[in-house]
Amino acid sequence: TPDNGPLEIVPGSHRGPIHSLWHDGVFTAAIDDELADKCRNQAIRCEGSAGACCFMHTRLLHGSAPNLSDKPRTLFITVYASEDAMALSPNPVPSTLDGEIISGTPTGRVRSIAFELELPQKPHQSSFFEQQSEAAARG
Repeated sequence: TPDNGPLEIVPGSHRGPIHSLWHDGVFTAAIDDELADKCRNQAIRCEGSAGACCFMHTRLLHGSAPNLSDKPRTLFITVYASEDAMALSPNPVPSTLDGEIISGTPTGRVRSIAFELELPQKPHQSSFFEQQSEAAARG
């Protein structure tokens, strides 16, 4: 519901630049405030009933407003990648299913393009949400 702080996305933003999640030497897991303010006008809200799914590119700018309701906001994240994609940093929440092929066959190849990106800080908490809360508390 709107009071539950649903996911908001900026359509097409996954095709744009990769934005830093580091600020003043601290990994915040969030884009900077100036960019976030600009994105609010372009964002669309993703609302759905219990059990609804949202499939999106990992680079899609996304976020949510605070949960102002008395109901919990639960989340289950699953990541799918091409068989010929290779992780650039370890999964901070490893799973026995990492690398499981759900369709197709192994190619023994890695597909890549030239680009640069900042690696995330491996979380010492259980999630990016906690990292963002910690960064917000620091001010």
